[in-house]
Amino acid sequence: MNKRKAFTLVEVVIALAIFSLLLTGIYRVFIGGSKTAGKGQWINNTVDQMRNALSFISAEIRKATYPTTMFKNTIYDPCDNNDKKVPGKYYLRILKDGTPINVPSSDKLKIMDWCVCSSEKPEENEKGKFINHQLYLVYKTKTATSITGDLVLKTESFNYTTDSKNNYARSGKIYLTPIPSETREKTLVNDVESVEFIVGGKINPQKPLDFLPISVKIRTLYSKDTKVFKENSIMATPQVAIDLL
Repeated sequence: MNKRKAFTLVEVVIALAIFSLLLTGIYRVFIGGSKTAGKGQWINNTVDQMRNALSFISAEIRKATYPTTMFKNTIYDPCDNNDKKVPGKYYLRILKDGTPINVPSSDKLKIMDWCVCSSEKPEENEKGKFINHQLYLVYKTKTATSITGDLVLKTESFNYTTDSKNNYARSGKIYLTPIPSETREKTLVNDVESVEFIVGGKINPQKPLDFLPISVKIRTLYSKDTKVFKENSIMATPQVAIDLL
């Protein structure tokens, strides 16, 4: 009768070592593939977010206007006032010009504020509409080398009227009635590292008719690999002056 030869301890140890090496190799390939897939998915999602966000912001900046009172033969707005400080409350305002604004280390930071107005038409008994947009950078994640967060848009909507005794919208004073159903807060872009505004000219609040173009640049960062980032920007011209917050 033939006797079966058993494995020696040395053979078992060698076999286990080889098996461990194979498992390590498979694990590394799996992890590497997962990381690559994660980066790819992040890039695709981020590019879509930035494109949609910047398209919306660009359109709303172009709509930025002063509240007005419209009649068949004339229009009143705050720029008609001899006091050029009057239209100031309706300027498009940014936190900084030409310097990247980083996500704060806690809480949130308002970086831009502007309004979009539709005219009131007293002859048609039609109220005006006032939409206030506010952009915030909201803290979310901190790593050893960076801080990232969300770019959040807060929108508040109102109907408004003016007073005939105060030259309608020329006075700059409007009476607001909130529209609760149109008040909302929405995250536009995740994993934002910074936002930069660049005004195409010199900011001069004393000349409210100086309509200057403004560039909005968003930089995002992949938190799992800070060498991976995406940037995108747009340029738009509001129909109001620009000033600092």
